Amino acid sequence: MTRVGWSFLALTVAFTVVGQLLVKQGMLQTGAGPDEVAMLPRFVWRAFTNRYVVAGLACAVAAAGCWTVAVARADLSLAYPFMGLAIVLVLTLSATIFGEAVPRHRWLGVLLVCVGLVVAARD
Repeated sequence: MTRVGWSFLALTVAFTVVGQLLVKQGMLQTGAGPDEVAMLPRFVWRAFTNRYVVAGLACAVAAAGCWTVAVARADLSLAYPFMGLAIVLVLTLSATIFGEAVPRHRWLGVLLVCVGLVVAARD
């Protein structure tokens, strides 16, 4: 993969992670979904007008744009496993930023993802 390909792959992961964190922040402000279907339109409106949710969705669009450039410059079989980095980063940052409790079995799963990334990255 070229340097440009690696750069766009890194941008894809970064936008994906930031987008997930922004959507979570927005949903913390919006609150949990309603128990009654009649309240769903109001909830959806509040969620999709929250600035953090909107920014998070914009990051998702940016990630998709970067991804198209990345896979145009690399084999999908090489690039796609690196999307696992988003899993590692989101799990780590959700504990750090939001104070979420992350049980050991999730950390073990992330460790397995990291091992998989090392194996997949080898030529």
